[in-house]
Amino acid sequence: MKRYPGWQTNLFLFSLITILVGSYFYRQTMQASQELLNHSQDHSEILAAVVELNIRNALLSQNAIEETVATSLENSARFIHYLDAIEPFSSDELTAFATEAGLAGVRIIRGDSTVGVSGPSRWLSGKTCPESAGLERIDDKHLYLYSYFPDNQYNANSELNCVFVALSSFEIDVTLDKISVDRLLTMFDDMHDIAYVRFRRDDMDSDTDYSLIRNDKIMETVVSIQDRDLIVALKMDRFGKRRIQMKNEFIVFITFLILFGGFSSWWLYRVQRQRLQQTREFERKMARQHEDAALGRAAATITHELRNPLNAIGMGLQRMQIESENLAQDHYKLIASMRNAVDRTNTIISRLNQYMYAVEVSGKPVNIKSVLRQEVTLYEAQCRKQNIDITLNCEQDCLISGDKVLLEQLFENLIKNSVEAQLNGGFINITMTQVDGNCCVNIENGGFLLTVDESKLLFEPYFTQKSRGTGLGLVISKKIVMAHKGVLTWQGDFQKQSIKFLITLPVGNS
Repeated sequence: MKRYPGWQTNLFLFSLITILVGSYFYRQTMQASQELLNHSQDHSEILAAVVELNIRNALLSQNAIEETVATSLENSARFIHYLDAIEPFSSDELTAFATEAGLAGVRIIRGDSTVGVSGPSRWLSGKTCPESAGLERIDDKHLYLYSYFPDNQYNANSELNCVFVALSSFEIDVTLDKISVDRLLTMFDDMHDIAYVRFRRDDMDSDTDYSLIRNDKIMETVVSIQDRDLIVALKMDRFGKRRIQMKNEFIVFITFLILFGGFSSWWLYRVQRQRLQQTREFERKMARQHEDAALGRAAATITHELRNPLNAIGMGLQRMQIESENLAQDHYKLIASMRNAVDRTNTIISRLNQYMYAVEVSGKPVNIKSVLRQEVTLYEAQCRKQNIDITLNCEQDCLISGDKVLLEQLFENLIKNSVEAQLNGGFINITMTQVDGNCCVNIENGGFLLTVDESKLLFEPYFTQKSRGTGLGLVISKKIVMAHKGVLTWQGDFQKQSIKFLITLPVGNS
């Protein structure tokens, strides 16, 4: 016999395994999440460094372009100053020079004059010399304007006060726009892993730590560029999806362990219950076999030692009844009672022998309908006496191969039990039908007073509620049915206090 671990042990082990594996898996999940977080943070910092480098390059490029423009305009202003010192420019001459040099305009202010000369005419009219030289941008006119002083400082007594030289900013603006910080930030915004790149606004809290996960969607890294904070936000979609995937895998694995542990424990519980039932049934059969063996020896001894003396006593009592003429009436009654006791003892011995030994079937054709009619006729008088309504309903003859004497004993036991259970009146309904090659006999009667627990012992040997019963009648009846390869079952109605015995016998050869 295979040995299985106890279902309680299996359930405990699986619970322990589930807890240990779940704890280990949860720890691994948290470590993996932290590693992903660190990796994402490193990636965010790398991206921030790249963005910072590109922005610094863009700012340097802008500064270089502006310095180039300033140098070019300063050289042009120096040359104009040189030419004007040799021979002063007129407005038309300045216009022609500006057009030839690709300048948007030139204005010269001499001495303390505030009008000066311009080319084109009246260009920047009203513009006075600033406090210092240098390049400035006039956005509304799209100009780069350079202010030049011959001595690099404001001198009201100088013969030549200042020179203004301007260059159109349209073409330069196109170049600057391509390398501008805004364009660069927009370009980074379009990258797959970057949520956004922007400078910190003035209304943002400068003490806020932006290197944190926000709702598992973005991670912000802050980089300082020229006294401004650049915020690079990395998308955390892949990190979030991986976390969800790991969480789902953890739930699926733990669910599988719980279901498998529960199922295996349930299966072991079923197997152990089945094994226990088989063991109990085996022990019950062994005990019954021991009991039957002991009873067989006892029955053999009783049959050998008591039957002959009982027969002698019975014959003696019968002879006394016949030959004794001078006995009193009380003595006749005493002898009759003694003979009944001897007959009852013989019946008990006969039933013990019949229970102990195998039933042998003769295998001759038997008409079940005739057997039932014979038994009903035998008990009709007693049924009328006890006010029992007995009915027999047989649709047709039903021939089986069996033993008539045994079948008569079978139906007599069942009908007799029905009569003895209804001393104050009742009913007995007997029906016979032939279904699917089987002869089916139903015997239903009232007077069923057993409880549910008592009814479970109905076919157990020696179970009886009769004062003079042996408890072997139903056991022998079932043995007779099984010897004919049939089935004997019962159905009880505890509310109506009725019971129905169902006998199924195969038609034909047994």
